[in-house]
Amino acid sequence: MNKIKVLIAENFDIYRHGLSSILSDSASISDVIEVKSAKELVRDYKDHPDAVCIISSNLEGSNIHDLMQRLEQSTPNPKVVILTYSTDVNHLNQSLKAGVKGYLMKNCSAKELLVAVSEVAKGEKSFSKSISQIMADRYADEAKKPSSGNKLTNRETEVLKLIVEGHTSPEIAKMLFISPRTVETHRSNLMNKLKIKNTAALVRYALEKTEIG
Repeated sequence: MNKIKVLIAENFDIYRHGLSSILSDSASISDVIEVKSAKELVRDYKDHPDAVCIISSNLEGSNIHDLMQRLEQSTPNPKVVILTYSTDVNHLNQSLKAGVKGYLMKNCSAKELLVAVSEVAKGEKSFSKSISQIMADRYADEAKKPSSGNKLTNRETEVLKLIVEGHTSPEIAKMLFISPRTVETHRSNLMNKLKIKNTAALVRYALEKTEIG
């Protein structure tokens, strides 16, 4: 398995060093490079165009569209993960339109961070649990519109949200006061209506089919 290079672009020393420490302890990561500004990121990315870039949303001198264009001068489709405190859907939407592959909250767990880096390194998209929830909510709202051919029932929408949050069928059953078998029926109906197989596919489908913002 090829090990992953990571470029961390973060203004604040403590946060940047913390990220570096978490990533350096992972056996799947070979190198961790730290920079403090967009200018330094673009400079170092030229030497490491295969790296996964973890970029703070408040990085000094950065505009996500301009920054992505500058990174694309070194390689097409740069592998970028945004770290942010904000769940503002406009910022999320703009980041995704710019070509960002991952979007994480700064209060995410170390495990979420490592999973995101691994997924983005493989060319996949990755999102924090809370971001996935926002996207699921948007898709559910879209699916409820009369014009939608995949209209979801209220119960299916509830189950969908809980699935995206990572709850198991027994947990969902307890929360909704229904049987696990009923949950499985709703899950099956959701998968059929949305033509998806798992939660990761749900997020990808929502990203492709639903306008966010």
